Amino acid sequence: MRCYFKKLPTTWSEMSPTRRGVFLVVGAICMIAALAITALAVDIGVAALKKSQMQAAVDSASLAGAMEITNALANGGNQPGDVFAYAQAQARIKAAAVAQMNNVYVASTDVSFGRRYYDSSSQTYKIDWTAGANQTNVVKVSARRDGSNTSAPDGKVPSLFATSGTTIRTDAVAFVDPRDLIIVQDFSRSMNFDSYFTDEVATGLTQSQIEDGLAMVWSDLQPLTLGTLPYAPQYFSQAQTSSSVTGTVTFKGTSVAITSTTGMKSVVVTFTNNATQTFTISGTTTKTGTYAGTGSSNSGKRISSVAITAYKVGSTSQTVALPTHTYTATSITAKYGLTTYPYAGGSWAGYVSYVQTSTALPNYGYLDMYGGMTFLCYVMKSYPEHSANKDLWKTRHYPFQACKDGQQLLCDYLTQLGFDDHLGMVSYDTNHRMETTLNDTNPAFPVINISANPVTKDYATVAKLMQYKQAAYYSDATNMGGGMKDAITMLDTYKRDGSRPAIILMTDGQANTIDSGDSSALPSGWNWNTMFDYNGDGAADYTTTDSNAKYVLAKVKIAIDKGYTVHTVSVGSVADRNLMKAAAWLGKGYWLDVPAGTTVASMSDQMRTVFSKIASAVPPARLVPTN
Repeated sequence: MRCYFKKLPTTWSEMSPTRRGVFLVVGAICMIAALAITALAVDIGVAALKKSQMQAAVDSASLAGAMEITNALANGGNQPGDVFAYAQAQARIKAAAVAQMNNVYVASTDVSFGRRYYDSSSQTYKIDWTAGANQTNVVKVSARRDGSNTSAPDGKVPSLFATSGTTIRTDAVAFVDPRDLIIVQDFSRSMNFDSYFTDEVATGLTQSQIEDGLAMVWSDLQPLTLGTLPYAPQYFSQAQTSSSVTGTVTFKGTSVAITSTTGMKSVVVTFTNNATQTFTISGTTTKTGTYAGTGSSNSGKRISSVAITAYKVGSTSQTVALPTHTYTATSITAKYGLTTYPYAGGSWAGYVSYVQTSTALPNYGYLDMYGGMTFLCYVMKSYPEHSANKDLWKTRHYPFQACKDGQQLLCDYLTQLGFDDHLGMVSYDTNHRMETTLNDTNPAFPVINISANPVTKDYATVAKLMQYKQAAYYSDATNMGGGMKDAITMLDTYKRDGSRPAIILMTDGQANTIDSGDSSALPSGWNWNTMFDYNGDGAADYTTTDSNAKYVLAKVKIAIDKGYTVHTVSVGSVADRNLMKAAAWLGKGYWLDVPAGTTVASMSDQMRTVFSKIASAVPPARLVPTN
């Protein structure tokens, strides 16, 4: 078999003329396609770069706009509704300005506002873009390049592939996180020190200011019937009559003032130690006189009874011995008709003893003076607990009332703010507890039980938990660290995912006890110099060896290690301001102080300012996904 092989063409000249130029056409087509692909790639790259720039710009712009809202709230006073409109206007300006700094155009109409809230039914956060203008916690900024004029700031991006340009739009949403706030209220006895005469502390108030406060408490307690006891304190006077002769003795503790309808012949005073001293009166016409013990044996002694011998009517020789005037609880209560004592704690005998032995009343000129004013002092000093006196809750006693006002304002503010904050309450004294229920036999009290959800948006209920309380409601002392411990537990148990937890620790006094069995030891790694260096000089600006104060700081450290901010409020004359400042510094929060020596009205005003400052201390804004 023969095989034949045909030679293939190897030169252009050997090819068929009809096939020459095919590669030129193919090459041209390929070149056009390559150019188109290159143009498309360039357009895509330019668009991607521009969109990235625009996204970065609107991210910054939305955060800046949201921060304008938080700044306005922090500095706009205690009525958030008054500042939202201004805040929104400023947010539009700031968002546009920040975008422009990044060479991106944002019109005022490209900034919108809404309210982000937690939907309990779906257990997710949602945004309501139709929310009222006075409840804004979300700012959305859009950047558009969709105009037909590609040379305009909002024009489409010039394109090699698309002659009309490329449309680009980016959005960013910034919002203010909701907070879970726990307010830790001081329920110790010192929370009524500004409302009665006390020598336990120097309140800084004048006598007239304290008396104004007592009058307010008296008014709040009405109707209150105390026999014939007047409100204004007075010395006890007793009249005795015999043979038409009347002698009246006014007991003033260590002295007596005596008047008689006839001349007196002698006065015998008996002191509380049963010693006696006789005063013989010369002449027959002396009808008045003031008598007190004299000599080293009797000077300054308290008088318990007086015996008067006076001349009979119309005689200068015949005398009559008047019945003995006695200064006892029995004679005093009998005079004023003090039979049934109005409260569970205390007694009329106890009140009489207080008036005669108080170490505070002499400083104000009221020792041995009986009246509603000194009765209130007895009650608030000796029996302020709710179990002893179920009416003090309704009185405006200070600084407790200032804290009531502050908590009410906080609740009102959070309601107006509409930022989906939740609020809980802890109280402390000798002990401490989460405040979740109110179930008293007093028909004036509402029935409250939020134990299933004690950190709640039901601000009105949380306000009532404080409204119906009083200083020393449970007991007397100041276990501040214990209050912190319950606040931490409350947040650990009930805080929401995504919220910013914070504690508001309030006190008017000194931490003076800790939980039984607990330790005040500071955690390992504690360094005063690094943790309390306020001015940055490397040295501690606060240290303490007091175990009760260290107990508080140890609890604050636990809180901040969990990411909980701690704000502190000190109020009144004896508050440990150094400790409260240190706790706030450590807790990365505010320390706010209401000084002593102000009127109760001024104290309430300042407390409102304090709580509005904390209420408006919303967290910094952050971005949320737009899809």
